[in-house]
Amino acid sequence: MNPRDFPAFAACRPLTAALACALLLGACINSGGIRPHESLIDPATLDPGEAIRATEHDAAWPAGGWWRQWNDPQLDTLVQDATAGSPGLRAVEARIDAARFQAQIAGADAFPQLDAGGEFERRRYARYTTPAPPGGTTVWSNSIAADLSYDLDLWGKSRDIREGALDNVHAVAADARFAEVELQTAMVRSYVQLSLQYALLDVDRAVQDEQQRTLDIATRRWRAGVGSRLEVSQAATQFAMSTTRVQQAQQQLALSRIGIAGLAGKGPGYGDSLRRPSLALNVPVTLPASLPAELIGHRPDVVAGRWRVLEADQGIDAAHADFYPDIDLLATASLGSAATFGGFLNFLNGDGVGHGVGAAISLPIFDGGRRRGRYGVAVASRDAAVDAYNQSVVNAMQGVALQVVSLRSLEQQQASIESTLDSARRSFRLAESGYRSGITEFLNVLAAQTEQLQQEESLANVQARRLDAWALLMKELGGGFASTSAERVSQGADDAGRN
Repeated sequence: MNPRDFPAFAACRPLTAALACALLLGACINSGGIRPHESLIDPATLDPGEAIRATEHDAAWPAGGWWRQWNDPQLDTLVQDATAGSPGLRAVEARIDAARFQAQIAGADAFPQLDAGGEFERRRYARYTTPAPPGGTTVWSNSIAADLSYDLDLWGKSRDIREGALDNVHAVAADARFAEVELQTAMVRSYVQLSLQYALLDVDRAVQDEQQRTLDIATRRWRAGVGSRLEVSQAATQFAMSTTRVQQAQQQLALSRIGIAGLAGKGPGYGDSLRRPSLALNVPVTLPASLPAELIGHRPDVVAGRWRVLEADQGIDAAHADFYPDIDLLATASLGSAATFGGFLNFLNGDGVGHGVGAAISLPIFDGGRRRGRYGVAVASRDAAVDAYNQSVVNAMQGVALQVVSLRSLEQQQASIESTLDSARRSFRLAESGYRSGITEFLNVLAAQTEQLQQEESLANVQARRLDAWALLMKELGGGFASTSAERVSQGADDAGRN
């Protein structure tokens, strides 16, 4: 009896199919309750602290290329050479290429797969093991075949893997951007040090000239009978010490040049062509009126962390889809021949045609916990990515606050040192004038001169530290800050073009 003769049976077929599918899915392995525990932190929820909120009002922040506001063409060229020729950046760009090709590999499963192959063999078949024909004969045994397969990806596993690979490409590109920012910052900081070494060399040479004049005065006083040989000896010792300081400053200057050449990806000779920076240590730097916490979320390394969380999310989805049945559509076509008659091309015949069409179904029922373990790894990896992202946000906020505090403190220190230096210069002029006229002792001149030297060096150092802290602040902000909406749009377009 044919079941189709019964209308009731025909009406139940959809329900029967649905029940069968439910049973199949129910028989599959499940996640066992494994789930993520960590959640992304919102940078805007962090308290930026008084140091960031209470910054000064008179600022004009750059929207990328922030060092150009110092108007030093040589610095612009150095940064450009560094970003164009650094082996470190080239290595990061190679990682981008590798990630892009990995995404291409991951996306290949979204398309039908076609493979073809052939075998061409001159074979003798044994007479006693193979019926005749072809037993006892030597024939051409040739075949060619083509296999076509297509994964239906019913649960989106291939799609999740592909999208996760694309997220990794974005993350690596963001890493490259941050590496570029770090290299730019390192070059600017080294250039500030170069300017500092020139300033210290100027101080040491000025002191050397002053001590040469003091030695001349002490010598004339001794010859005139109003001074002592001890004063001449002390003055000569101070002059020799100043000469040593000049030589040390010149050494540090040469080392700074070599360091800059290395950052630019060039040989040491590249540094020999550097001129004295037109960047003055006293170039003004000011803080913004406000520093929104949301800026931290746009740092390249923070953005890279966010992309890696998205990649991990796709990994979880892909691992979860592995719990369900997999269905592939298959098709084959072939030509083959192994007969006693004919020659090499005998297989190219309609009688040698073979073909097949069907589907392959994979139903996971028991695998010893392998799939559940993969899912657990994916979930743990996602939690680790979230923790890394959250830590990068906290570190970025801390870094910004540290540099803001440093800038405000260094500004106060510079004002204090400038006042002290003015006093030290007046003291030295009075001591030197008094020594010329025989009113003050030589030790007073030495003490005043030493104090002036210390304050001049302190001023140069604190000015360089302010510029260094400014460069670090720019790095902590991801490479600059746009103060107006128009500048933010422009900066966003520039960043999009780089990526």
